[in-house]
Amino acid sequence: MEPNSAAELRRWFNVQRKFRLSAIAQYTIDVDTTIVSCPFSLAIDVECALYALTALFGKSSLVDLQSWSERQLICIYICLHWIFPDSRRFVPLLPDVLRHLPYLESLPPEDAPLTSLQFTPSELETFRGTNIYCATHDRQESWSTEWNKCRTFIHTIDADWTERYTWDKYLRASTYLSTRAFPSALLSRSPVLQTSSSYPFMIPGPVSWCTSYPEGSTEARDDSATISIISRTTMRLGEEVFNNYGLKANDELILGYGFTLQQTQWAIGRLASVRRLVAEISDEIGYEDDLEAAQLLLEMNDAGIHPAVGLMLKHYLEGQRDILTSLKLHFEERQEATVEATRDEGIELVFDDDSI
Repeated sequence: MEPNSAAELRRWFNVQRKFRLSAIAQYTIDVDTTIVSCPFSLAIDVECALYALTALFGKSSLVDLQSWSERQLICIYICLHWIFPDSRRFVPLLPDVLRHLPYLESLPPEDAPLTSLQFTPSELETFRGTNIYCATHDRQESWSTEWNKCRTFIHTIDADWTERYTWDKYLRASTYLSTRAFPSALLSRSPVLQTSSSYPFMIPGPVSWCTSYPEGSTEARDDSATISIISRTTMRLGEEVFNNYGLKANDELILGYGFTLQQTQWAIGRLASVRRLVAEISDEIGYEDDLEAAQLLLEMNDAGIHPAVGLMLKHYLEGQRDILTSLKLHFEERQEATVEATRDEGIELVFDDDSI
């Protein structure tokens, strides 16, 4: 059954322009079929945010707002939808100034995101000794600094707004942006995945997007242009349409998305205490290690650790173990190759442990 929030988002799309939103193939979808499109004019980007913020804070605020980062502008624009949950409050001033509420309400509810910034202190403590632990503290400090700067400015506009502009709202907006953003370089006439000047922006809808400009358009950015989901493989009736996140390590998925993949070969990072968490030789990993891991997860559950967080930790540590095991095998092979090369040259290497 279609959730009410999804139905409302679909109705909103239809009001803005004729679109069809689908997550499940209702029929076979051939390769290179446009599944859904969205115009640039509906993007949540810097232009959209500045327009709304100057309308609400006054044109004199533009100088201050232009000193903020793109992330701050977009996140506070999102937060304003929750401070003013009904944009019709501004009629007849600017009825469309906060126009993305249907989209925002279709996103996961406030208590659903589970990135490492939403972990409880005890849950985050289980990651102590990993790069995720430090990265989480660094990101929280950075986002908290942004929030406080915005909050101080808003207080000069309206003290009541400041009270409703909470850290939880800013964290929620920042999490939506980190989990659903695309590089702004996609809005250019020659879209690329990333440039040094690009920033994260959001497009209403589900998606892996491709840019399509109307024929004859010469503008660097044309709001009549669209971003579309294009099928790259044939999808059969009843198949779900998935978004490809690309090659991301589990530490990045935990920090920015709130989930992990089992045995991901792209996990990067390192553990501070390797000897305690990783067996030195892959053959040494036996039933004792499995029992120890199971006991650890059971103890975490008893300690009030969310099962999903425990699973993330398990996947993360497995990935680190696999990487270290792979590196060990790689350097053993290089060592053996070096020994063979020296023997071919008539040099015999002698090792104290006589392991070669």
